[in-house]
Amino acid sequence: MSHPDRKKTYVDPQVQGSLVRRLILHWVGFFVVASLIAFFLQVMSNPFRSFEAHATQIWWTHGPFILAMVFLLPVFVLDTLRLSNRFAGPIYRLRKTIRTIAQGESAQPLKFRDGDFWQSLATDFNQMVDQLTSSEESTDKNHDEQITATSSNR
Repeated sequence: MSHPDRKKTYVDPQVQGSLVRRLILHWVGFFVVASLIAFFLQVMSNPFRSFEAHATQIWWTHGPFILAMVFLLPVFVLDTLRLSNRFAGPIYRLRKTIRTIAQGESAQPLKFRDGDFWQSLATDFNQMVDQLTSSEESTDKNHDEQITATSSNR
């Protein structure tokens, strides 16, 4: 069995890093747009006030929202990493198993953790490996029989 108790959350920097970067980009975009809308509405409520007065008013009106958004970003990133681990981890493990087999070593049956995506992929992969192994054994057996038959005919 292939290590179903994966502990690392960040297993595939290319995939998971891309997701985190995209999440942060969306968060920043939302934050900028929400801030501009809040500032525009504040200015439109009394266009004759000074910029400092508007900025102070926005801070007192929307400060808690701004702080909540800042503190939620790490929560969003961590949750995205944990969720992406459920599909990046199985693919990472599948790639490792394929490399092991390609190097001529035998591999343990592939098993993903409970809660991981693509459970059926592990089942299908194990069936494929079993089929290839039995085909290889059958070919080896036929080859051995041919060698024996050829040797006894001489």
